[in-house]
Amino acid sequence: MLIYVGIPYVALVAIMGFCQRQLLYQPTRTDLLPASLHATASLPIHDVELEVGGGQRLHGWRFAGAESAKLEPPSLVIYFPGNGGCRADRIADGRDFQQLGYDVLLFDYRGFGDNSGSPTEAALSADATCIWKFATEDLQYPPGRIVIFGESLGGAIATRLTAECCQRGAPPAALILNSTFASLAETVAWRFPLFPFQYLLLDRYPSVERIPHVTCPLLQFHGTADSTISFDHGQRLFEAAPAQSTSGIQKQFVPIPGGEHNLVSMHDMQSAVTKLLTRVRQGAAPE
Repeated sequence: MLIYVGIPYVALVAIMGFCQRQLLYQPTRTDLLPASLHATASLPIHDVELEVGGGQRLHGWRFAGAESAKLEPPSLVIYFPGNGGCRADRIADGRDFQQLGYDVLLFDYRGFGDNSGSPTEAALSADATCIWKFATEDLQYPPGRIVIFGESLGGAIATRLTAECCQRGAPPAALILNSTFASLAETVAWRFPLFPFQYLLLDRYPSVERIPHVTCPLLQFHGTADSTISFDHGQRLFEAAPAQSTSGIQKQFVPIPGGEHNLVSMHDMQSAVTKLLTRVRQGAAPE
């Protein structure tokens, strides 16, 4: 038993612990990702670059809101993607928000796309704060005109940023989450019940401890067939949030019947997103 079970078990735990960040973060790396390769007359995209300290720079894109639906004053969606790929994989999502009239700010994480560096929870959270400052100070969007959107791992980053903004008294217009978890440790324990991986995590992303500080409107989506992040974990995160925003808008959880982790699209979310953003722009009204 020791030779054939015990030693392999310990070895696997050690390997997973040592390689955990390579397993958690799965970027697509590229030399350059110029916006000009993907921009069209109907989808204006511009390159943006941001200094985040320590000589590290982040590259990203800024989508201009569609002229036919352009909002006045201009409003912005800051998009935090999941743990894989790069910003070129999110063009369709950027276009969907752009067609609602919103400008969109989409940065790759460090170590993703054409960005150097290595991702960690602390680094990505610090970068998110820099992105918020870039949006509010350099681009001069008021906090109340900014919607923060996060999918999967990006939902944890978005939740932390939103909670910190709310605690500083500068809440965004809304927080929208898609297919995200209550905490990474809980999800790891659920995915690997026979192994103690959750105790070895360097990056834990305890969103369930942070979302009680989110005082802006909250809209959350989760597929009922999600095999990557349990539907129950998404519900647990939602339940930990305040019942309504300080402006009186009730939080909303939208289950996507049969939805898998990477198959909840803007088509599934558009109706609820449009209704929320319309209410946010008009101010809270009775349900």
